[in-house]
Amino acid sequence: MRPGTIASSQELTARTSELCHECEGAEAKPPLARAIDAALPRGRNVTVAPGGASPARGFAYNTRMNRLFDKSIVLACCIAAATGLAVDARLVAAFCLGVVIAALAEVAQGERARRASEAGSYAYVIAAVFVPPFVPFAPLALYDIARRVRRERIWPALAIGSVFACALATDLRCGALTTRTLLLTAVLSVAATLLSLRTAQLEREQERMRRTRDKLQERALALEARNRDLADRQDYEVELATLAERARIAREIHDNVGHQLTRASLQTEALRVVHANEPGVAADFADVKYTVDEALQLVRASVHALNDTAADLSVQLECIVEGACSDGGPQIELEVLAEHAPANITNCFAAVLREALSNTMRHAHAKTITVRCMEHPSFYQLIVTDDGTGGTQTGGRGIAEGMGLGSMRERVEALGGTFTAGLRAGAPGWRVFATVPKQQGDDAR
Repeated sequence: MRPGTIASSQELTARTSELCHECEGAEAKPPLARAIDAALPRGRNVTVAPGGASPARGFAYNTRMNRLFDKSIVLACCIAAATGLAVDARLVAAFCLGVVIAALAEVAQGERARRASEAGSYAYVIAAVFVPPFVPFAPLALYDIARRVRRERIWPALAIGSVFACALATDLRCGALTTRTLLLTAVLSVAATLLSLRTAQLEREQERMRRTRDKLQERALALEARNRDLADRQDYEVELATLAERARIAREIHDNVGHQLTRASLQTEALRVVHANEPGVAADFADVKYTVDEALQLVRASVHALNDTAADLSVQLECIVEGACSDGGPQIELEVLAEHAPANITNCFAAVLREALSNTMRHAHAKTITVRCMEHPSFYQLIVTDDGTGGTQTGGRGIAEGMGLGSMRERVEALGGTFTAGLRAGAPGWRVFATVPKQQGDDAR
């Protein structure tokens, strides 16, 4: 297991526990809050809404349904309190206005609409002070007033409640309404206020818990993303260290073992020449030289294999361009838009570029050379252009090709690619164009 992954997982666990401790006061919460915690789903923050609505809309829908249920109960009690009163136009108007104001409070959208609905609730209670038939249905308006009360706006609500209580006492003394209606209205007003406050508290607790879960989920996702970044960074560092070690081993083999074997091969050949008059001894030295040469070839193959694994396309092309640059020579512009190309494609493009620059230096007399290497979704592409004369460079099919162009073509076509070289269309100079398709699994490199 990777150390970076372990550390990140521990960090994720610690941060999640820390966030959970912020909510550990749930056991010390009042019964209403604990009931909310038990009712809310655990795990992902998903609220099921009708018709596949979003979680926020589902939450608003659920809270609105709770208020409509409460208002239905209050309205039924108000109708029961109005039983026994004479049914006249004022009582019917009071019923209709109370229902309309209560309904508008639920469908109001926007700040202005909410303020207008709140003003309608206050106006209804004030009207109940002067018009007795409005009294039985006043608890509907008191429900909305209590729901919208905030600490900074509690005094207007208390004033309206006090005036309504005085109006009830006045109606009781004057006999404007029956004692039964007034007592039921008073009890219902208190009950509607408490019910509204309870529903509002429930909504606030649900909203707070929803925000807490959203925050926890966001932080968990952020920590997971950080964990992946740490793992990717560690893998990248391990890969770089591996490539650097392979390159070091290749250098050590090439500089030490390779040189020693080359020296042994030269000494053996010299001894064979010295003892050429002794057939037996010369044959033995020839066998020794053959064995040393074979070992040297194996060492060179191993070095090339290590270098192929550690090959980087941009680094290879930059080294070739730097080696080709010279004082008084053409200016070479290099642009590499490819990453993590396979070793075979890297070696192919490196050989093509090396040969193309060599041909241009010898034959084209160019002032500027442009090299572009690009990675496309399905293939790699190398383009080398110059502004030289290029008249002696021939490279189309059916035209005699030199050894250089033929070698480049063979390398590219061996990988299933296409190679063209010839004069630029509409501009002086020469262009070398090589395209090699991606093999299965190249994108994963």
